Amino acid sequence: MRDSSIDAPISAIPLFHATWLFSLGIALAQYAWLRPSLVLLALLPTAALCCAAAFKAQRVAVVPLALLWCLLGAWCAEMEPHPAPAQKIAALSDGLQRTVEGTVIATGPVRSESLANVDEPSSEGPSQRIDLRVTDMEVVTDTVDELQPAPGGVRLTVHWPQEAQAQPFGCGERVRAVLRLFAPETYRDAGAWSRTDYLLNQGITATAPVNAEQVERLGTAPGRFLSCQLSRLQHSSSARLLALPATMRALPEPLRLSTEDAAMLAAMTTGDRTYLTHPLRAGFERTGSFHMLVVSGFHLAIVAGCLFWLARRMRLPRVPATLLTIAASFVYALFTGFAAPVQRSLWMVTLYLLGRLVYRERSALNTIGFASLCLLAVSPRSLFDAGLQMTLLAVVAIAGVAAPLLESTVHPYLRSTRNLRLVALDVKLPPKLAEFRVILRMLAERIERAFCKGAGWRALPWAVRFSLRCVELVVVSCVVELAMMLPMALYFHRITLFALPVNLVILPLLTVLMPMALMTLAALAVWPAAAVAPGAGTALVLHTGVGLVHFFGSLAWGDVRIATPLLWQALAFCALLAAAMALARGGRWQRRSAWAALALAAGAAVLPRPVDHPHDALLVEALDVGQGDALLLIAPDGTTMLVDGGGFGGGPRQAAQDFDIGEEVVSPALWARGIRRLDVVALSHAHSDHMGGLPSVLRNFHPRELWVGNNPPVAAYAALLDEARALRVQVRSLQAGDARTLGDAQVRVLAPFADYRPGVEPSNNDSLVLRVAYGETSVLLEGDAEAPIEQAMLSEPDLKSTLLKVGHHGSVSSSRPEFLARVQPEWALISCGLHNRYGHPRAEVLAELKEAKVRTLSTDIDGASCFRLDGKTVTAQPFCGLR
Repeated sequence: MRDSSIDAPISAIPLFHATWLFSLGIALAQYAWLRPSLVLLALLPTAALCCAAAFKAQRVAVVPLALLWCLLGAWCAEMEPHPAPAQKIAALSDGLQRTVEGTVIATGPVRSESLANVDEPSSEGPSQRIDLRVTDMEVVTDTVDELQPAPGGVRLTVHWPQEAQAQPFGCGERVRAVLRLFAPETYRDAGAWSRTDYLLNQGITATAPVNAEQVERLGTAPGRFLSCQLSRLQHSSSARLLALPATMRALPEPLRLSTEDAAMLAAMTTGDRTYLTHPLRAGFERTGSFHMLVVSGFHLAIVAGCLFWLARRMRLPRVPATLLTIAASFVYALFTGFAAPVQRSLWMVTLYLLGRLVYRERSALNTIGFASLCLLAVSPRSLFDAGLQMTLLAVVAIAGVAAPLLESTVHPYLRSTRNLRLVALDVKLPPKLAEFRVILRMLAERIERAFCKGAGWRALPWAVRFSLRCVELVVVSCVVELAMMLPMALYFHRITLFALPVNLVILPLLTVLMPMALMTLAALAVWPAAAVAPGAGTALVLHTGVGLVHFFGSLAWGDVRIATPLLWQALAFCALLAAAMALARGGRWQRRSAWAALALAAGAAVLPRPVDHPHDALLVEALDVGQGDALLLIAPDGTTMLVDGGGFGGGPRQAAQDFDIGEEVVSPALWARGIRRLDVVALSHAHSDHMGGLPSVLRNFHPRELWVGNNPPVAAYAALLDEARALRVQVRSLQAGDARTLGDAQVRVLAPFADYRPGVEPSNNDSLVLRVAYGETSVLLEGDAEAPIEQAMLSEPDLKSTLLKVGHHGSVSSSRPEFLARVQPEWALISCGLHNRYGHPRAEVLAELKEAKVRTLSTDIDGASCFRLDGKTVTAQPFCGLR
């Protein structure tokens, strides 16, 4: 049955228009606060005006109706409650030791250091992430020391000693723990991921590391949680998949699952991503095929399609088959964690299947509009979720552009291959299609005579249909890839040049892989020994897809990183996409114009934008990277330099994790300024809190030069230099007395000295100290240089600087009074993390700066801080105008 929305004018899809108008109202409420009561008052006369226009002036009724949908969107957005921290828990997340009681509501697997991620700081022994629904918390005042009710959620990371056997916690357990709660660390930089918002959306207010001996088990909470049962089922299914490779060792390698394969299958079938490591994800992200690794809407659609096909094969009537498919899809969605993409797909699958029952499958755009309208009405804030935007863009592009284009070109020929022997159908078809059928019959008869009976009338139509389906797949993939340019640029800052060829193979493979993987999972649950056979088939298909992804992912020039698009680029993209949807329903030249409009839309999204910086001043921006350093300098002519790249990324405990701060924090901040390439990257010294994010920065921004001082050749530093050489970055080793230029600014090296010899391990005194001058203003970048180096620098002429980047994050080992007296800064900048375990910045240093009348900003309090050096004066801006 054909989609009537293809032949109908675009004005005949009212629900689609209602959805984008509703979304416009949500967007307006996001960027301009509207008083809900006033919006409600405006709704009443607008609704009355719509009713009057419907009866008296239908031609102009569209205007008040459009306004009505916008106001409804704005009102829903303003009325939606936003996730907020539990007040009492937030007030008590002060780092003091307290007793907390609660019930475990979610758990992760027991993991080792090599598998730690951003939510689970690593340790020397095993650890486990548990989410606790707090009931009581210890409150200590001058007169009170008792447990008081404090409802809310906290996330604990329980650590066992290295030699101990972990005794994992289970969902539903009651526990009492002695711990120190902290607010989640967040990075206040433009474009940076907010861990606070991420946790609040899960109901988590605070986090805490805790040793296992400080956690007392109090038994099982009364009642059984459905979520706990589903979580146990999910984790046990993942565990079975992870154990499967051990039983397949005797098979040939192409038919044998590895541990990484099992981790991928666990993510694809159960939704359990906890075993996906960063290196495993990288190749899929580079080729735009990460959707293969996670349970997404496409996975659920495949499952629903297989279930419906099986139900019809079992000769179930339409109504029971439809209801059974919807129910089974709902159960599977719950089993995989009921994530937002799966919920959206479940809505659309349900509406599609119900539409078949009432013969309303003709308007794809209306179906999409209705499903989206329901989702946005329930949660208006989901409009700003990248997953929802990409899902809607994909289905709108398919239904609004690809389907009309195919209906005018490929689909008529595809339908003409059916009932080829029935000549009477030719007279009812247009001349070109009738001629096409005649040619096919002539070829079929010749093939019959040349080969065997049935070869022509069966094989030829099948081969033609297969070829046309391949063309259909190419058209749909091209349209979707072009439509994905804006969200890929906006949220992932990348153009994946190989996304089209990879997905042309991955998507068909996935339709085979998912049923086979689910068969393997079912066999593991019923008869584990029998799972080897479907597991071998699954391994063969999986290895084909993964091999393709790894091949294209290894090509460095296939993944281009780009800056954040500007507002006008996003608006131009939307306008051109709308034009493509309108043109796709026209004649030949209009269809060609639709392709041109779609290509222009993609080009507008990725068009290079100017770097955001003052053109009459030197910009110094201290990025908020927690307990670490990362400073961006942009000269008036646009020359850029990044000094250090941060490195930790885990909050108060400050443990190394599988969290790349260079990729997740530093790079987005640079892209937000429009930077696509850096001119210089400088490393102060080889400590991880300064160097950890630089490998990603080098890969993302391909700087022309890397400046280093005199550092010991430890493994991480050597790897950074190797990375630079592989990317053809010129490495310059600098020492005191060297001079460089940074556009209109002058750079002088103050340390390390020519006779300095580093130790075996990196130390703070290895720091590369730079003084950057523009006009009569200057900034002194100390790195982590301590008192001995400061004392040696006192012999240098012209140390005076208007801005000082305080050494060693505000430690007492740096910024000594005699050094401050020589520098005479007007402003000081301290880069450190909130609640860091070192106590930076120290009160003594802050007192010295105050006594010297130096105005000070620190990233732990002021977030990303910007300084504008115009050659005469320095002006400071806390949070760089982000607030």
